[in-house]
Amino acid sequence: MYYFYWLPVGTDARVRSTPWVTLSIVLTNIFVHGIFLASRGDAGTLYALAFKAAQPSVGTAIASLFLHADFLHLLGNLVFLSVFGPPLEARLGPLRYTIAYLACGWLSNLAQAAAILAWWPELASVPIVGASGAISGLMGLFLVRLYFARLRFVSMTMLLLQGIAKPMAFSLPAIVGIGLWLGLTLAYQFAGVASETAYVAHVGGAVFGALFGLAMGLVPEARLERHLAQGARYSERGEWFAALGEYESYLVKAPTDPEALAHAARLQRVTHQESQSAARFREAIRQYLVRGDSRSACDVYEEMRRLLGGDVVLPAADQLRVARGLEELGRPSEASRAYEAYGKWYPDRHLATLAMLKSADIQRRVLNNPGRARYIYEELTRRSLPDDVEAIVRDRLAQSERAVDRMQRGVA
Repeated sequence: MYYFYWLPVGTDARVRSTPWVTLSIVLTNIFVHGIFLASRGDAGTLYALAFKAAQPSVGTAIASLFLHADFLHLLGNLVFLSVFGPPLEARLGPLRYTIAYLACGWLSNLAQAAAILAWWPELASVPIVGASGAISGLMGLFLVRLYFARLRFVSMTMLLLQGIAKPMAFSLPAIVGIGLWLGLTLAYQFAGVASETAYVAHVGGAVFGALFGLAMGLVPEARLERHLAQGARYSERGEWFAALGEYESYLVKAPTDPEALAHAARLQRVTHQESQSAARFREAIRQYLVRGDSRSACDVYEEMRRLLGGDVVLPAADQLRVARGLEELGRPSEASRAYEAYGKWYPDRHLATLAMLKSADIQRRVLNNPGRARYIYEELTRRSLPDDVEAIVRDRLAQSERAVDRMQRGVA
């Protein structure tokens, strides 16, 4: 005897936020199943809440999405939900995602009820339970919104008579993986395998999910994000120019995406386009600052310095904001360098002297590096300063010199 089992366990589609709706659906399913286990399977209540072709209603159609026949039924649905739900929720948003999930589940149950009344009327009073229709709807949505993604699978091939069990892992394009699932579902339906399974709900949910995706206008979003996914794959293979071409195509339509700008900047550095790389890094940092994401702006600034050298500087306002951001994030060494760069590159700005003082004070007071502070103070003394500011600088220079002398005597 030969058996083959396969199960999706992940996808390469990125999830940038916590999928709260998906987590809520998972916990609700587990909670409801736990209640029925605790009540030792109250068959009367389960039957009353379950959707039935003979007595269809919106309430029971939705309630059935959170009812499962047994633990394996629940576990299988939650595995599929955990794979397809989070990346879709991240892209659709909580509201559209919730509506799509519930609507696909409801419509798939209606499709199953219609099939039962048309072909198997003797099953009209049999409960239809499980989240399979709703999850199939997510798979249909996935085909529209994330058709370019790849799915990761684990499988188990068992040759029972030979006593062989062979596990393996592999990945497939989403179109192929979901297409195979849909094909097997149809094959099982026509072959009459596992007649207790609502295959019409599975197929109907996928169709409704795909239609929802088209109605929500997700195709242009998908085509645009495909450039990012393809660019990342080219990068992983070291095909730098091909990757850069994908990011360039993406940025034509999304020129303010800071993450894509930073990726393009890295690729331009690798392909020895330093000036273009610097321009892209600067724009990425500016866009992060516009969005109020100071941490990412500071991270990209430091990456730009590492890749392109310390002489690369931002426009004056952005340079100062990054310096302040680094200080607020508790990164004093980097903040000091950023303040110093501002003071050196924009000496005629009215905040240049203050930035240099700030840099030197961080070196002296926070980093306990009076030697570096002395160097910065000496740089300031060579500038034309107001008398009161010059007095402050010379006083702090003297303090730094005394601190350096004490450190040298201590070492000696």
